Formats: sequence, structure tokens, C-alpha cells
Amino acid sequence: MKSRGKKRGFSLIELMIVVAIIAILVALALPSYQGYVRKSKRDEAQQLLMNWANNEEIWRATNTTYADGSTVLGVPTHDDYTFTVGNVSATTYTLTATANGDQANDKEHGTACTALTLDQSNAKNPPACW
Repeated sequence: MKSRGKKRGFSLIELMIVVAIIAILVALALPSYQGYVRKSKRDEAQQLLMNWANNEEIWRATNTTYADGSTVLGVPTHDDYTFTVGNVSATTYTLTATANGDQANDKEHGTACTALTLDQSNAKNPPACW
């Protein structure tokens, strides 16, 4: 004879409780994860700006003016930033990395980090983002 016992398993309510707990944990963790991803992309952009600044200084050591980076040294490329050079003269330059897409939501201590700049005197703006 077959025994007619209680079937074991999860009820629908138990399964829904587990799904709800997982959803809450994901909702709490996702913004933090996105912040870390944005910060790492910002760090990459800062490194590209510093490398570009080094190239400007090398160029200036053998020439009478800083290079217009777009024609002489080339412009760094990154999927989440657009790089530009401005204020180029014999004694000055300003390198800028402007955030694109979701990276434009990057903030550090309440300061928007959408445009990072670096100039010939190593002034980094906004300071909170460096």
C-alpha cells in the first residue's frame, strides 16, 4: 500500500517572501554598486588626463608652445568621457574630460563630477572629484 503522507516543499507564500527579501537586498545594494562603477570610470578618465598632461609637458620641452592636443598629440578616448583641450598657448593649456551618459550622474560628496579639468599648473577641478 502506498502511504498518504503530507507532501514536502515550499508554499507559494514562502517563495514570495524569499523573492521579496532578495528584491529588497538588490534595491539597497544597486545604488552603491553603481557609485563604485562611476568612481572607477572617473579614475580612468583622471589617469588619461594626467597622461595627456605629461605629453603636453614633453611637447613643450622641445617646442615654443603647448600642443593643440587634437592635432599633434591626439585626444584620449573613453566610452564614458569626451576629452577636449582649450586655452592653448605658449604658457597655458586646459584639458577637460566631460562625462557622457550615465557617467553624468557621478557625484562625490555632493559635488557633480561631470567635467574634470587639469591645467598646466596641475590645478584639478572640481577638487572634491580628484
